[in-house]
Amino acid sequence: MSSIGNIQGVSNVNIQSMDLETALMMVQQQRTQLLDAQLNSQIQEVQNRNGQISKLNDVLAGLNAANAMFAGDAKPDAKLGDTKGWKDESVNGAYPTERSMNTAMINAGINLGLTSAADGALTNTKNANGSEVRIDGGIRGMTTKSQVDAAIAKVKGQIDSLGNSQQMDMLRLQSLTNKRNEAFDVMTNFVKKMQESRSSIIGNMR
Repeated sequence: MSSIGNIQGVSNVNIQSMDLETALMMVQQQRTQLLDAQLNSQIQEVQNRNGQISKLNDVLAGLNAANAMFAGDAKPDAKLGDTKGWKDESVNGAYPTERSMNTAMINAGINLGLTSAADGALTNTKNANGSEVRIDGGIRGMTTKSQVDAAIAKVKGQIDSLGNSQQMDMLRLQSLTNKRNEAFDVMTNFVKKMQESRSSIIGNMR
């Protein structure tokens, strides 16, 4: 465990008016509080990364659904709009795959550059005025098989990268947890010894 002089982030404490035990107790208490703050920050980072992975998985699910509409022998330049599945979804302008896929992209905060139509791609998202939000770079009927394949590879790569970072996050989280528990145990034992020492002194004075 680090010495008191090497503890970083602990605010300066006026120990001139304290006895040695109280001063040591104060420093150890602040170290525990610092580790608590670091631990909470690391937990939040892990949760944020998990959330982003979940959002990217939604995007990947949408891409896979779109990719499944192509025939097994579809050429790279084949368009979604020419597939039977896409045509079936176009009834009454529903386009559920387009809307859910593009909404997932908004939620994940990514632009896969699938299309650049002037009027944008359909979504399930509404703006503050209640109007439908359309996005540039979303999936549309003009999106080709090669574009979908490339987007799937890109999103999988992002998920894998976040997964690797997540493993490092968990190692840091475990390390911080161990340090925090150690600091808490030291503080608890210190308080116990102080109480025992004072009880002994009082007992000897009787």
